[in-house]
Amino acid sequence: MSIRVKYSNLDELVYEKLKKAILNKHLKPGEQIIQEQLAKKMGVSRTPLRRALTQLAKEHLVTTGARRGTYVREFSQEEIAAIYEIREVLEGLASRKAALLVKKSTLESFRNLYKEAIESARKGDWRAYEKADEKFHFFLIEISQIDFLREMVKSFYILVSRYARGLVRPPEETFPEHMSMIDALEHHDSELAEKLIREHIQKSIQLLRKKTFREEAGNERRQKLGIRAGN
Repeated sequence: MSIRVKYSNLDELVYEKLKKAILNKHLKPGEQIIQEQLAKKMGVSRTPLRRALTQLAKEHLVTTGARRGTYVREFSQEEIAAIYEIREVLEGLASRKAALLVKKSTLESFRNLYKEAIESARKGDWRAYEKADEKFHFFLIEISQIDFLREMVKSFYILVSRYARGLVRPPEETFPEHMSMIDALEHHDSELAEKLIREHIQKSIQLLRKKTFREEAGNERRQKLGIRAGN
């Protein structure tokens, strides 16, 4: 019995360390994971490492193939936009539920949190605003009291924080939107709360799609220039 517990703990330890290395970008997107080398570096056999990689593949953090090997997953702007589309639906549902359950005192604390964060952002500390934003969106999921929804959105946030660089839109643009969302929640207006958060996320989706279009256009131009240079 004690051996099985220790074995299980080792699997969990390897999984957590490897996941942390990916999320902290010690292992970069597109980087190949050579199992033998990594197992040696971590001081474990390849068995718990393989189990960890299998779990991380299910979470879309790595990709594996029989002949291609294992790589840290890369996401395109279009794929990030698709994740935001799913978030739009899920957080819209959560906001509708949250509007019926939230307490005014809790919303006031978030209003103050955002006001402090926007001041920090104006001084150049966007990270403070990013943390406040993440905390607010997770709060909506928590207060909705839908357990499976919380786990789904959490996994999407992990992917977005791993591959999207910081905030999609500047704090000065999103701050009034958050204040409007808090007002709708405070008035227990479930329809308006859902409408506002979906519009809020839709704007980020549109911006991500514009970036995708510009990147594709730039790649096409570079390819044409390369062909001409070859001639």
